[in-house]
Amino acid sequence: MFKELAKYKLKILAKLIIWRHKPVIIGITGSVGKTGTKLAIASVLKTKYSVRASVGSYNNEFGLPFTIIGSAAPGKNIFKWIMVGIKFCVSFFSKNYPKVLILEMGADRPGDIAYLVSIAKPDIAIVTRVGSVHMEYFDGPDGLQREKSTIIHFLGKEGIAILNSDDARVMAMKELHSGKILTYGLGEQADVQGVDMKIYQYTDANLHDLTESLGMKFEVIHDDWQMPVNAKGLLGRPNLYSILAAFTVGRIFNIPPKNIANVFLKYELPPGRLRPLSGIKNAIILDDSYNSSPEAAEESLRVLREIKGKRRIAVLGDMLELGPTTEMLHRKIGRSVNDLRIDLLITVGRRAAFIADEARNRGFAKTRIKEYETSDDARLPLQRGLSEGDVVLVKGSQGMRMERIVKEIMAEPERAGDLLCRQDATWAKK
Repeated sequence: MFKELAKYKLKILAKLIIWRHKPVIIGITGSVGKTGTKLAIASVLKTKYSVRASVGSYNNEFGLPFTIIGSAAPGKNIFKWIMVGIKFCVSFFSKNYPKVLILEMGADRPGDIAYLVSIAKPDIAIVTRVGSVHMEYFDGPDGLQREKSTIIHFLGKEGIAILNSDDARVMAMKELHSGKILTYGLGEQADVQGVDMKIYQYTDANLHDLTESLGMKFEVIHDDWQMPVNAKGLLGRPNLYSILAAFTVGRIFNIPPKNIANVFLKYELPPGRLRPLSGIKNAIILDDSYNSSPEAAEESLRVLREIKGKRRIAVLGDMLELGPTTEMLHRKIGRSVNDLRIDLLITVGRRAAFIADEARNRGFAKTRIKEYETSDDARLPLQRGLSEGDVVLVKGSQGMRMERIVKEIMAEPERAGDLLCRQDATWAKK
């Protein structure tokens, strides 16, 4: 009862703030890539405008209103709830409320997007990709596609839809909007196109500054201009897509392409999202421990394959919330491990055991596979078996706590609070 009442009141307070200040609202949804896209867009728009973006994954019926109000989640603390009321008053009467709100809109169940749009109707709606995550309460990918398309369906005629042109399910949403549509992607059909992406690695650079020695270069093409981009410390197509979405939004707000490109010379990835870290024994860690999905895991494995090192080690945990497709999608990752010729596979969890089993079935040597139940079981054996110059990808769903493995093998564990995800007191108890 309290939860429903709080939800209703938060909705009213958030709508009042939007009514008073009328900020430009950018809504972002999709199965993967929401947070990276949000942060890339925010970094670009902050060069010219006052911007507020969702904190962390504040993308549900509580997190979205808290973002609009400008408050942290109070939990069950009555005094913190009083502070939410005070924050509302400050935001409502403020003369400096942000001009742009960038809001993630997540969906665990049918109807979630419609509820969020009823609070904050976007002026610009972005759909990143429709993948295989969060399908427990949907009738497969079609149901998930219908849910994500809600953000476009309710976009006003004056609103702008921004779609990933490389995803057929996302592009099908074009039929739902009669107004302006812009697309981004790697194919020639995209309005904002990324071409010639190459990962670079300066092996003679100081490994304690991986943002200088690792990154990717590519060019962005739009209309009559072509802009080279050097994205230091960023790797792989998921980050490329986020940057292309940021270019698309930046051009809507008349930010020069060169200014947008300059943002990504100094852009810092949030913890746990394919972030290069220095490891013990001069190892390179690709810390992708924040969360996982089949699509994202495959992309991360491709990045691992491109990084030079003594051995390429994939440490893969369970991918959760896949419903009846769980075994099939884990086995698909096992095939990728074999096809990409990873040197050592370490799996964590009973679902990830399907990855190991499929890799074995495809001819991956049994001696190059190690299986563990939990991240705590895996971290010490990995640390002891690590060799000089290894490259280690660590990826798994949030519930698998794969960041514990990263902490075990990182060169500066004393900086875990700054460099790793889920380091606050709340997660320490779990």
